[in-house]
Amino acid sequence: MDKDNIRSIEEIKMSAGIKSLTVKGFKGFGNEITIDFTNNGKNLVIYGENGSGKTSIMEALKVLLDSSVNKIELKKYKNIFSTGGIEIRIKTTDRKNITLKTGIEKRKDERGKDVNILVTSPEDYDSDVRMYLGAISRFTTILSYRKLMKIYDIKTDEDFYDFFVKNIMAYYLIPPRKEKTLIQELEELEKLKKESPRAKKRIEEKENAIKAEINKIFSEIKDKWNEYIITLTRDDIEVECSIEKLGSLGFKIKWNGKDVRNIMNYLNEGRLNAVALGLFLAYYKKFNTSPYKLLLLDDVVIGLDMSLRLPLLEILQKDFEDEYQIIMTTFDENWFNLMKNYLDGSKWEFKRLIIKFTDNNGFPFIIAIESSDYLQKAKEYYKKGDIPAAALYARLEFERLVTTYAEKKNLEIRFKRKISEIPIDVIWTKVKQSLRRAKTLCRRVDIYKSILLNPSVHYDQRPKYRNEVRYAIDHLSKLKEKINKELK
Repeated sequence: MDKDNIRSIEEIKMSAGIKSLTVKGFKGFGNEITIDFTNNGKNLVIYGENGSGKTSIMEALKVLLDSSVNKIELKKYKNIFSTGGIEIRIKTTDRKNITLKTGIEKRKDERGKDVNILVTSPEDYDSDVRMYLGAISRFTTILSYRKLMKIYDIKTDEDFYDFFVKNIMAYYLIPPRKEKTLIQELEELEKLKKESPRAKKRIEEKENAIKAEINKIFSEIKDKWNEYIITLTRDDIEVECSIEKLGSLGFKIKWNGKDVRNIMNYLNEGRLNAVALGLFLAYYKKFNTSPYKLLLLDDVVIGLDMSLRLPLLEILQKDFEDEYQIIMTTFDENWFNLMKNYLDGSKWEFKRLIIKFTDNNGFPFIIAIESSDYLQKAKEYYKKGDIPAAALYARLEFERLVTTYAEKKNLEIRFKRKISEIPIDVIWTKVKQSLRRAKTLCRRVDIYKSILLNPSVHYDQRPKYRNEVRYAIDHLSKLKEKINKELK
């Protein structure tokens, strides 16, 4: 992003709120999936089991943001089962529809042969969209438990430097012009050392300038960092950092007023997690000057006991939930349910990811968002021409309808304790026997049961299956109406 664009960002009145995110053909998402944040662009918590695509959702959003400032090779993100390209789209609260821009770039491989590479295309965005995405990209990174886990491997001052400076502070904009990031300055320094090793005065001046900025960062966030650490740990822990030599970070900790020399011997996993998480949040609270603020927290509480997780929510409520749009993920269902009860529902949205395995080798699994109306989603996807997604949501609605009916009617199904443990076709047989004056409807539903119960046909795009999905949705609508009447 050039300096004229950076300076004009503050003049844009564009809202930062993300209203929805749509992903298709990206990593695990062979099918299209849309996550609605509601029209107000709320904060969002996503629950899903491991492998359900939580991290991929954040990565897709980050790729879209970064595509405005960098050409990104997309091969590693391509879903291996999808025949189409990568699609990433967002809608914003000011009615902007932004779609990932891509192009083909010719390059040479190791053998010197021409190859076509799918890359993002920053120059294809309109200027206002590019500035919007770029402003968020510059100040947004994904803080994941994987990054926090690195603190457990820290053993030297050099390790501290790599983790804190090259990761968390990498995109700090150097004042007063704020045209270059800290990581860019460090890369330029290395280039200068390599290309002009005799320019010792220039090298020394650049090193001193970078060290001064790093020490300034630590000095300005010290109080907030320590406030967050105390909140997260409920302990009297004080942290101080400074740098005298690039590549090595002086890291001091006091615990109950006493110096702790070997922090690995004194601080457990939860406290180390709190030190790293506190730094990240304190840095973003102090130095994120973007008019569009986004906070991405990917399973960051894995290393924290439940007693240390609630304080994180206190921090987010106090310092972030109104100023930022926050997206959090978790694989811990108990923690997800606790957050639903603890956080303000007018400011937060909660979504569950569902993964369904199929017997189709071409598409071994499909991912969906739990919905209060799968049938409506099935109709929407059918209308858009996404037959696999329409079939998936029709199946989810069928499963919910018959299991809900069986539970509320207390249908006796032998040999199983929980309704969730019973094969859906067994439940359906019992439901058919119980429904009054519905033999014709049930026979018609049975005709299209292969669509509703057998996901192996969900990715056959021939007209025959398009029609079957349409008829399945029609009869499912009638079944839903019948069951609702019975239950009333």
